[in-house]
This record gives sequence, structure tokens and C-alpha cells, in this order.
Amino acid sequence: MKCLQAICIFAVFFACNKPNTTFLELQALNGVWQMETKEGIIGEKWVIESPNKLTSKAYFINANDTAFYETVSLTTLKESIFYTVTSTNKNKKKAVAFKLTSAINKKFVFENSAHDFPKRIIYKLINQDSIHASIDDGEIVSVKKSNFYFARVKD
Repeated sequence: MKCLQAICIFAVFFACNKPNTTFLELQALNGVWQMETKEGIIGEKWVIESPNKLTSKAYFINANDTAFYETVSLTTLKESIFYTVTSTNKNKKKAVAFKLTSAINKKFVFENSAHDFPKRIIYKLINQDSIHASIDDGEIVSVKKSNFYFARVKD
């Protein structure tokens, strides 16, 4: 009887803590990603915190100065995935959550129509060393859009 109880407890624990397949795909973000601009280097450092949580610190490097400007957590909650961002200079440093609305062919779309800008955040995993990320105003043909073409930084 005790063996059956232990198996049931293990099964419930595993079911509650098992990441969904989309979240497993998002774990490919784990690592350091950068893109060069005229002003400097934009980067994101993603870390797998648990089977259901990834975190990131976004930074900007100009000459010898590094500035951290936002933190992100990707988490699963009741079969939904949320991209929650806290910026050092926006929204009074309050977290803003974007819900995953689409995940097709390694393209992940997170949306929050109530937010001023951005309303949509998109990550497209091109290959193991390349990501195209973008933010926009949520429109099909977006007038206000920023693109980020990241490459994995090898250790």
C-alpha cells in the first residue's frame, strides 16, 4: 500500500512539474546572445532556472560600459506560458506579462494588448546559433517595429 501511495505522489509531482513541449523548445534560448549595432552591443543572457522557468538579463555594451536594462522570466502557469519583463526605465519598474498566443515552427508570439508598447514580442529560433526577435504594436502590418538579430556567443 505504501508503495502505491509513493507511486501516486511521484506521478502527481511529475505531472505538476513537467514542462510542456513548447516550453522545452523555448529552452533553446539558454545561453548568451548578442547583436552588434552602431551604438554598441545588445545582448541577452538566458538561464534555465527550473524545468518551468527561464530567466534573462538584457544588457547594452558601449565601449567599456555595460548597462543592464531589463530582466525577463519565461514561466509556465496552468498550461500557459508567460514572458514577464521588468525594465529599469519603464513602467515604474513594474513587471509586465505577455502571454504566449502562438508557437508554430519555432516562432513564439507573446502578446499583451493592454500594454502601450510593445503589445507583441516575437522570438523565432532560426537555428541553434541564430535568433530573430522583434517587438511591435500588435498590428498585422506594424508601423512601429524593432528587430533584433541575435547570434549565440560561444564560450
